[in-house]
Amino acid sequence: MPEEKDTSAETLARALELELAQKRLHWQRDREKYRTLRVLSFGFLFIIILAGLIALFFFFSHTNEMREQRPQPPPAAERPH
Repeated sequence: MPEEKDTSAETLARALELELAQKRLHWQRDREKYRTLRVLSFGFLFIIILAGLIALFFFFSHTNEMREQRPQPPPAAERPH
């Protein structure tokens, strides 16, 4: 009778160990999946910010060019009074 309890306890321990190993493997896969998703999210955010900065650069350089092309008013000394 005690031998049966030992083998059933060992069987139970092995089954629990196997289940924990499977769960650990599942957790590691999930962690890798979320790590990949997080890296892709940060990469996308970086691209969006970079595109915004490039757009601002071109917008302000175009505005600066338009300001330079505008006819300059004559200086105050040359104006008739």
